[in-house]
This record gives sequence, C-alpha cells and structure tokens, in this order.
Amino acid sequence: MRAALPLVLLTLAGTLPSATSLAPENPPTFTPALPVGVAATRATLTWTGPQPRSADGWYALGRQATRSGDHVRAAQAFLQAAALNPSAANWRAAGDAQVKLGDYEAATRAYGQAAARYRARGDDITARALEHQTAPYRQVLRTMLLTTRQTPDAPARLARLEPARGILLGAYVDASGVSGTPPALTPALRDFAVAFRYWQFTASTDPVKVFPGRFAQAVKANGGALHLALEPGMPLSSISDAIILRFARAAQGSGVPIFLRFASEMNDSQNAWSRDPALYRTTFARVARLVRAQAPNVAMVWMPMPGDLSRIATYYPGADVVDWAGLSLYSVPFENGDVRQLRLNAHPLDLVRAFYDRYAPAHPIQLSEYAASHRSGAAPGQDYSAFAAQQLREVYWGAWLTMPRLKNINWLDLDMLAGANGGKVRQRRNDYRLFASPAKRNAFGALRSQDAFMTSWSAVAAAGRAGVPTPWPAQVLAGQRASGALWVQLAQPAREVRVRLDGRSVQVEATLPHRFTLEAGQLTAGPHRLEVQVLGAAGQVLLSDTRAFEAVTPR
Repeated sequence: MRAALPLVLLTLAGTLPSATSLAPENPPTFTPALPVGVAATRATLTWTGPQPRSADGWYALGRQATRSGDHVRAAQAFLQAAALNPSAANWRAAGDAQVKLGDYEAATRAYGQAAARYRARGDDITARALEHQTAPYRQVLRTMLLTTRQTPDAPARLARLEPARGILLGAYVDASGVSGTPPALTPALRDFAVAFRYWQFTASTDPVKVFPGRFAQAVKANGGALHLALEPGMPLSSISDAIILRFARAAQGSGVPIFLRFASEMNDSQNAWSRDPALYRTTFARVARLVRAQAPNVAMVWMPMPGDLSRIATYYPGADVVDWAGLSLYSVPFENGDVRQLRLNAHPLDLVRAFYDRYAPAHPIQLSEYAASHRSGAAPGQDYSAFAAQQLREVYWGAWLTMPRLKNINWLDLDMLAGANGGKVRQRRNDYRLFASPAKRNAFGALRSQDAFMTSWSAVAAAGRAGVPTPWPAQVLAGQRASGALWVQLAQPAREVRVRLDGRSVQVEATLPHRFTLEAGQLTAGPHRLEVQVLGAAGQVLLSDTRAFEAVTPR
C-alpha cells in the first residue's frame, strides 16, 4: 500500500502545478494559512473519510462545506481543486469562499486568476463581468515616492496637446455657461484647463453652425483648451472633404487648443455611425488627416464606450491618426438604477484599467466624461454625497498615482434628475453636478490646489516640474527630504493609515493620496525601514507594506 500523499495547497502568488503532479488519496491533515479574522482554534483541519482523487471531487467537497457554513474548509477545498485543475470555475469558487471569510486580499488574487483564465480562452466579456462584479472586494496598497526626475514609464515622445506629466482638469459647459460681450465663462467654470461641449458636424455653410466660435472665444479668454464631442449629423458616407475642411479652417482660426472627439461611442448600437466599423475607421482617418493639415492646434480623440475590448478594437483607426484615446466613466450608487445592485464599494478605475493597459503605450488617455452622483432616481431623498466624494478622490488621485498617462479628466456637470436625462427612466437618472454637493465641492477643491492637477492651459508648460509618483525605490538621497504617497483600495472603510520610519511614526494624510514626508534629518546615510499599515474599523490590519531601502550620499 502506498503512503498517503500530503494535500497540496496552492500559493496564489506562485506558479500553477500540473494536475499530474498532484494525487491526494488518503485522509490528510493540514494547517492552512488562516485568513484575517478566522479563529486560531480552526487552524488544524482534519478531513475525515475518503478523500477526493480529482479536482471535481474537491470542488464537490467545497460545495458541501459551503452548504454547511464551514467557509474555512470550503476555501481550502476549492484551492485544492484549483491546484489540480486551475480552471476559472475553481478559482472563482475559491474567491467566493474567501469573501465569506472576509479575506478580501486572497479573494482578489483568486478572482484575478479566474479572470485571466477566461481571457486566455478568448472570453473577455465574462472576464470583464467578473472583474466588475468582484471589484468591491479588491484591495491594493502601493507605497510611492514623489519625484521630479524622469520616470521609466514616461513616453518617449509626447502626443499632440499632451502635458509632460499631471492631469488637465476639464468640465462640461452648456449654453448657460457662456455669457456677455465679449463672451466669457461663468465664474464657477473658470478654474478648469479644458471646457467641453457637444457639437453637431453639419453640412451647413453658416459659420455659426460650422463651429462654436462664441464658445471658443470664451474658452480662449479664460486661457483654456476646448474639448468638442463632434457628432455626425449625417451618415458617415455623406461627410465630404469640403465639410471637413470648413470645420478645420474654423478650428484653426479659433486660436485655442482643441481636443476633437469625433463620432465617439461608436461601439454603441444606438449610434448611427456604429453600423460599419470599416467605414468608421476610414472616415475617422480622413477627418484626422484633413484637420491636422489645416489645424495643428487640434488633437484627435478616439473614444469608444466601455465594453468588450475585442469589439472596441474593430473600430480603432490606428496609431497614425489617433492622438488621444478616451473613455467615459461614471460613479453611481446603483447599477442600472437597481437598488438591489449597490455600487457603494466599487473601485471605478478598475473599469478603465484594461483599456488603459492596451492603449496607453501608444496614446495619452482621456476620461472624456466622468462624474459621481450624489442623488439617484432609484432612491429619492437619499444623500450619497460621501460616496460621491470618495469616488471622486479615488478617480482623480488614483489616476495620478497609478495611471501616469491618463492626463485629462472632464467632469460632466449635469443634473439628469431634473434636466438632460437622455431619455432614461427615472431610476437610472443621477445628479452629477459638481458644485451642488458640499462634499464633492470640497473634495474637488482639495485636489484642484495641487501641482498634480492643471486648472489652466498655461500650466501645461510648467507641468514638467511637478512631482510624479513612482514605486518606492531601493535607494533615496541621504540628508534630503523625501515625499511619499499611498495608493489604497479597500473592500471596507479604513479607520486609520499608519506610516513608520525605523519604528517611529510619520504623519500621513487621512484621505487619498495619503501623502507623507520624511524629513532630511531622518534620512541619515545607511539602511532604513519604511512600514505602512491600513487598519480596519476594529483595529485589525487590512493591508500592510514594508520597504527596506538605503539612504545614499549624493555624489
């Protein structure tokens, strides 16, 4: 009789063993690494009775443990199933069990493995759905150094209208946002580098209809840039060179930098320009070439709506005619206005990350439209201002900390509960106004005063001197002040963030980006230890990070 083989528990950060290398037969006893909050008395788990010989058997055992409410045993059984057969289903089940244990860090890793396997078999739609569904459980901690040096991820060549670093602040401006003679923006809209508006691409020869000249004058007087969502008012096949050139000459004559978002959300079947991807690509390229020849002050923005990346790619006109790649993003309390689908713990940038990873190597990225709702038609009378402010901070600071080529965010400043609502049923309408909620206004005001964000086009020239975040290095300069920041994503509210240098507490901001400063006198030449802890409501450690580094004398 052969000796019983030990149960193999998969380490999520490691490589995947092959099924043939694992063959548990008899009842093993094992001591798993316990998730946060699981009592130590549960440390030793003894499986009684015949043990499964296959991944399916361990999966069935995990299901049985789940039904009995023993989620520790369920998690270990699903992990063993994943070790024998690293399928998306086994990893997903392990993630579900770990969520029930409150071990969100392990759940994040398991869900990541599941999504990767869906993608490996070409099922990007299911992968995205899983990431969307499990985003509230994702937990991340990154310790960053703020530096003015050139970082490795800096683009080799800047695109048209691309700042060297930092994020341009933009806002939607409707007709009421411009008044007077000469035209000027209303005071609330003057602290933005970019003003955007929708405009219809028309065959008319009337200058007033060809280009929004009055709006451009107001933006120019404010020292800003213009962002036009140019929507075809005719079939793509009817857009002639003459129509394009009329617009291009007026754009050039305006004398303002222009982000031209032509025929956006082309992957939305409700848009007439969505029906023929090949025609869309050739039309976008023709518009880009003619506009560029006439108006060097214009950058072409290609902006699909979020969705299946493989379908989005069928509309991509090519790096030679696209300057910026854009996307829309909204933070709402409920998914599709359904009160049963709360989104209060969602991490909004997770919905952008796959698009960013694919297109940022070739283009700066623009959030062509973003807003966070503090009132929802699905729950009239409820105030979600705290949610909206937190989402705002996570998007703007998260972009700065983790997406160095996301360089323009445009707030859609509209009340869709009362006014423009796009024909949506009331439950799906939201109040996106930035200044109608004190919490949103204060959160935005706090970041607007920082060097990371540009409130005027003239600030673009100075953006190269602004600090940028980079992963905490192995070496810093001795005897010089060092500033840091933390990127924190949590599945539950944090009570406190702690930073220690060599065991001594360092003052840190309570909200994103959790900046802290190490004074010159603390950074003596030699080794140092930087410790970061994020604590939960009960004082438990939710996330931690330790960085050993050396302070070196400048040469």
